[in-house]
Amino acid sequence: MIRTILLSLFVSISVRAIANEPVRWSSDSTESSVVATRGKVTSCAGIDGESWLLDGHTVLEPKGTQDVLASGEYSLVVWVNPYELKSDQQAVAAKNRYSLNEREWSLMLDHDHRFRLYVRQSGWRTIDGPVPEVGHWHQLCLVVKPDLAEFYVNGERAGSLKLEQPIRLTDAPLTLGGVQDGGTIRQTLRGAIDEVRLIPRALSSDEVASAYHPVRSVHEIPEAPKRFPLWDEASPLARAKDLPQLSNVDFRVIKKWDKPRDGYTFLHGVSLAWRKGKLFASIGHNKGDENTVTEEAQFRVSEDEGKTWGPLQVIDAGEEDNLAISHGVFLSHGETLWAFQGCYYGKMDDIHTRAYRLDDSTGKWKPLGVIIKDGFWPMNQPVRMDDGNWIMPGFLGRRYSGDDAFPAAVAISHANDFTQWDLVKIHVDASIHRMWGESSLWVDGSSVFNVARYGGDAKALIAKSGDYGRTWSPSEITNLPMATSKPAAGVLSNGQRYLICTTAAENGGKRSPLTIAVSRPGENMFTKVFVIRRSMNGNAPGESAGSSSLSYPCAMEHDGKLYVGYSNNGGRRANQNSAELAVFPIESLQIP
Repeated sequence: MIRTILLSLFVSISVRAIANEPVRWSSDSTESSVVATRGKVTSCAGIDGESWLLDGHTVLEPKGTQDVLASGEYSLVVWVNPYELKSDQQAVAAKNRYSLNEREWSLMLDHDHRFRLYVRQSGWRTIDGPVPEVGHWHQLCLVVKPDLAEFYVNGERAGSLKLEQPIRLTDAPLTLGGVQDGGTIRQTLRGAIDEVRLIPRALSSDEVASAYHPVRSVHEIPEAPKRFPLWDEASPLARAKDLPQLSNVDFRVIKKWDKPRDGYTFLHGVSLAWRKGKLFASIGHNKGDENTVTEEAQFRVSEDEGKTWGPLQVIDAGEEDNLAISHGVFLSHGETLWAFQGCYYGKMDDIHTRAYRLDDSTGKWKPLGVIIKDGFWPMNQPVRMDDGNWIMPGFLGRRYSGDDAFPAAVAISHANDFTQWDLVKIHVDASIHRMWGESSLWVDGSSVFNVARYGGDAKALIAKSGDYGRTWSPSEITNLPMATSKPAAGVLSNGQRYLICTTAAENGGKRSPLTIAVSRPGENMFTKVFVIRRSMNGNAPGESAGSSSLSYPCAMEHDGKLYVGYSNNGGRRANQNSAELAVFPIESLQIP
């Protein structure tokens, strides 16, 4: 029997841990002080009585822990029954707030489906555990001392870590079933949690072993819903390290991240266009933080296919009070080069799109004002359809929250009048609770396929239209692994569909390597993935780092080659990116 427990974010029973007394939390204990950071949690059979059942959208926060954790010597015991082995991480218990650089430790069900302890020292150090059985109960135990951390699974020690220094105590809360990261929930668990105990001393191996007893009851896992077949499952998808690498790629640098010299911190959102034999590239640039009012739209021009670039110039720096102009997309049509930029006021308020037209005689951009309202931000260049209109993919945004579904959307032109657009929202399937719907698309006659970024798992979302983008099926989860990042999609001149992002088996949300998935000509299902580049890229132009994020791609075909622009953070954080370019012949993407 499953019943619903409503747990308010602000209301709980007040229970204070005393530094020398253990604390227990349980679903069927009236003395437990636990709050949910979002929504609701249900109850189901536990190891003895009831347990918390989490659906992957809620994180629990026990209260009254800080006194025990502040001592620097404690043990945490938690029972977990995982319902799903995913390519994304699922935190069973953790004490982290990544966005505030508060990192201590995590008991994790990891990308490779193993239980694993993460402990923060100068970097993350880990102890591997076994692969669990879904639907079965497992007891995890963390033992912390000033100079040692130990990890136990089902009463047996998985390993120990000699600590270089005591784990740094932060204000990050202890959480169960995920991480509460300053308003955003991350690494959420799908499964049950029961009988959590925090003990103000280090348990011995014998004590841990004696506290464990096998639980025979097994949870029946609901059958996973069938996913939209965007990947041909007859073609096995390899892990990142085993994916074939394109061998004939030329790498170029559009704008190197160079804050010490130019003062710019944030760079993101490359767009490309060919115009009268010249290659244009635009970016969003900011001397402050991302999504703040000092963002501005800039561009560079190359006369040698991107090998060298002219000076950095401004499309619009937002002269209007409190107005930010950020990254957008180009469209070269007829005698005119257009730019459509995502814009907002303050910090992501009143998001909208503005149009600009290049004056060839002066090299300056003429602003044409707001053309699309209601939160629309363009993400990939417009594509012409057979009905004579152009369709531009994007999403509907406002101030960011990682716990909402911000839907994908498209804008449809009035023929070749690029100052007039109809906005069409793409609704979201009821199963999707987290989404930052940056989207791309390809067109197949009257059919349009919209591929969008998901937030709940490292999978691509898809929506379909059969009437030139006027109406849509809801965005739904596909069987195609894809990092939680903006994709770029399209149709090559040989009829192959492509999708550029990070697609690999068991890669989770990692934004590396940068890959391109392709179909056979004329088909709308992907069957092969190639690596465009990896984090470490030898002596090629551009940044190499062991943990680079290669993200937010754009792509355009020109003269038999595909030009792919992307962001490379060089191992830094907070989208402190270089803008880079990869160029390769489309014939290298052919499938035998």
